[in-house]
Amino acid sequence: MKYGGMAALLTAALVLAGCDNTPADLHGLPKDAAERATLCGRSALAYAAAGSGKGAAEEKRRQELLQTIVDKTGFFSATGLDDEKGKALLGDIQDTLKGGNWLGTLNQCKAAYALGDPEPLPKLPTEPKEKPAACAAVAVAAAFGDGSSDLAALQKNVLMNPQSSYFLIAAANQDGGMAAAQNAMASKVEWAIASGAVGPLTDACVKEYPKAAATTAVTLPADEGQAVAACGFNAGLLGTLEGEEGAMAKAVAKKLQDGGMMPDLALAGSPKKLLEQALDLGPPANVLKACGARFK
Repeated sequence: MKYGGMAALLTAALVLAGCDNTPADLHGLPKDAAERATLCGRSALAYAAAGSGKGAAEEKRRQELLQTIVDKTGFFSATGLDDEKGKALLGDIQDTLKGGNWLGTLNQCKAAYALGDPEPLPKLPTEPKEKPAACAAVAVAAAFGDGSSDLAALQKNVLMNPQSSYFLIAAANQDGGMAAAQNAMASKVEWAIASGAVGPLTDACVKEYPKAAATTAVTLPADEGQAVAACGFNAGLLGTLEGEEGAMAKAVAKKLQDGGMMPDLALAGSPKKLLEQALDLGPPANVLKACGARFK
C-alpha cells in the first residue's frame, strides 16, 4: 500500500489547534484524552490517505474531516506536544493501516464528537464468484493485522486459518479449482487491508457462510465411504502444510491407507461433489479432527 507519502503530505497540512473537549458518550473510545485524540486523529488520517484518487472534492472533504477531528479532540493540547512532534505522532499510522479497522474507529469518533453521519462501510462483492475469494482475502487481512508481517507467507498459509481455508474452498467451488481460487483471493488482499473495515467485513462473511464460524466438532457422514472421501479430500488439502495442521493431515491419510479404507467412488471421483461436501462439513482442520477421532 502506498500511503506513506500521502500521510506525510496530509500531516504537513495540519495546524496547531484544539483544547480538551471530552464527549459525554465516548462510544467505546479510550477515556484518556491523549490516547483518544491520537486514535481518532490517526483513523481520520488513514481515511484521508485512502481517499487519494477519488476526486478532488472527496479528497478535500476527507482532509477537512481530518482537520475537524484534530480540532474537536484537542489533539495538540491533549498530547502536550508541539507542532512538529504532534504531527510526527499523528502521522505514524502504519499500525493503524495494518490493523485494518480504522474506518470503524473513525465512525466511533464521529459519533462521540457529533460530526455527522457515519462513513459508509465497504460491502462484499455481489458477484457469487468473487464473494468467497473476497472473504478469504478478508481472513488473510485479519491475520495480517494480528501481527504477522509477511503478507506473502500469509497468502501461502491461508489453509492454516479455519475461516480463510473455508472461504477458499467456497471460492474453489465457484471458480472450479483451488489454483484459480487462490489467485482470486490474492487479487483482493490489498482491497481487504485498505478497506479499513476488516472486522465488519469478517462479520458479513460469516453471516454469508455460517459454517466458517463453526467451532464445534464436525459430524462426519454416517456412511463410511462418504466419510473416507471427506477425510481423504481434507487430508490432501492440508497435507502439504507444515506444523500441526500438516502433521494432522498426514496422520489421517496414513490411517486411511493403512486401514485399506475405500471412499465412495462416485463422490471421490467428482471434485465438484467433494467441494460441496467440504462446504457442508466446515473448516478443513475441524474435519480432520473428526477424522482422527473416527478412524483410529
